[in-house]
Amino acid sequence: MAIFWTLNNIPELRDLPARERRKVWRRAYHRTFNHWQTSVGLLACALRGGLGNRFGAVVEHQFFGAMIGGGLGGFGFSQVVIYIARLHYRDVLLSVVK
Repeated sequence: MAIFWTLNNIPELRDLPARERRKVWRRAYHRTFNHWQTSVGLLACALRGGLGNRFGAVVEHQFFGAMIGGGLGGFGFSQVVIYIARLHYRDVLLSVVK
C-alpha cells in the first residue's frame, strides 16, 4: 500500500488545479464514512491513543505517550480514508467535470 502525505501525491488528483483538487477531495472524503473500514480505522486510532497513554503511564509521561499513540493512530486513519476515497474518485471526478 502506497503512503500518501498530501493530496498532490494521490495519482487521481495530481493533475488537477488546487481548487478542484480540494473540491474533489471533500466530495470523496464525505463518502468514506459510509464504509465499515473507516469505522475500524477510527476505532484503531482511538485504541492507539489509549495504548500510547497506557505506555506513557509506565514511563511517567502519559501526555506524551498519548500524543505519540494518537499521532500514529491518526496517520493510520488518514491512510484508510485515502484508500476508501480513491474508490470514489471516478464517480466524483465525472460529476465535477459535467
